[in-house]
Amino acid sequence: MENRETLSESFKNELDAISSNTILDPSYCRKKLILWFISTTITIVLYIIFWEHSWVRWSLLLTVPLNLFSLFTIVGSPYLLKRKIERTKQKLISGDETIAETEDDKEKKNGLLQLRFRSA
Repeated sequence: MENRETLSESFKNELDAISSNTILDPSYCRKKLILWFISTTITIVLYIIFWEHSWVRWSLLLTVPLNLFSLFTIVGSPYLLKRKIERTKQKLISGDETIAETEDDKEKKNGLLQLRFRSA
């Protein structure tokens, strides 16, 4: 019983530590967005300079999806991670409540059994 409580507490502590992670920090996201904008600008300038080469045009088919995926990870990751952390916290809370309910039920059953044996 104590191990479950300490395990639950350690999960909650770990979730709190993850919540304070740099990935979820707004200043970190802002810095990453600035770096993304700079690298995208450099990429666009290079595409304009070397556009006459046919392989550069074909590489654009790979560059655009990767660049959009990079933008999504910068913008979407904090939101998705926060949502996942909150869901996990809710599951831990409901798990703790379930454990407490089952322990209460066991105690009630044990109390009823003891009363039956005493009265018999």
